[in-house]
Amino acid sequence: MNNSKKFALIAVAFTAFGLYKLFVVFQDMQTGCIQFQTHQTCSYENAENFQGLLDLELMFACGWAAGAVVCWMVAAQAKKKER
Repeated sequence: MNNSKKFALIAVAFTAFGLYKLFVVFQDMQTGCIQFQTHQTCSYENAENFQGLLDLELMFACGWAAGAVVCWMVAAQAKKKER
């Protein structure tokens, strides 16, 4: 398997996980509860803690999405170098 295909597979994995994390963030915003391991934090219990966890989860989701973009750029560059 050549480098461009390896990078493309990694990029697909990053993209799928990033989209999943973004879906989870939007679902948490709508439901008002975040599941963290075995504990569930809801906005009506502690709004400040809920907002902090939501911000943290959104930051991780954006990190995965940014990683996916970088992987796609590396895969495109590797494909370009093969030619």
